[in-house]
Amino acid sequence: MCGQIGRRGTMEAEEIYMNQARMQAAAAFKDKQRGAPANKGVDDPDYENITLTFRNQNQSKGSHSPPKNQVPVRSRPSLDSTRTPRWLYGATISLYILLALFCIILLAWVLMKLSISARECQEGRRDIQQCLNEVNTIKKTVRTENEKLSPAINQIKTQLQDISKMLQKMSNELSTPQ
Repeated sequence: MCGQIGRRGTMEAEEIYMNQARMQAAAAFKDKQRGAPANKGVDDPDYENITLTFRNQNQSKGSHSPPKNQVPVRSRPSLDSTRTPRWLYGATISLYILLALFCIILLAWVLMKLSISARECQEGRRDIQQCLNEVNTIKKTVRTENEKLSPAINQIKTQLQDISKMLQKMSNELSTPQ
């Protein structure tokens, strides 16, 4: 008994719904024949835009027969056709995760390359510093040896000047007749 009341209530709601749809369609038809603008609902606050969705004609409706003078009404697209497929969300999330992993790997690779480059730079700096130290040591050695040789060089210069004077004196004595 309760099941019948539920079905009857549903059938009555369907009949009310269908009657409203017929009335709306008839009003729209009359408006169209009167020459009313097609976009009446845009500026008219009394206009109510009702979109209807109908059951499939093949569904059983108990002992109720479908009305014969139905006016076709454009039905609203079902929510399933406008919703994004569930797998698309999973695929999108997977792509975001892959992109994040790629960025992390790329960042790690760049940091590793920078670390290697910094190490090579430090080693190069050490090599340059070592070469500069060696050059400074050589300069000091040259200065020290130069300072040691300087008196000897001066002595040699003095001796060469003495020899030169003696040679000139001898040359003058030979060139003068006696």
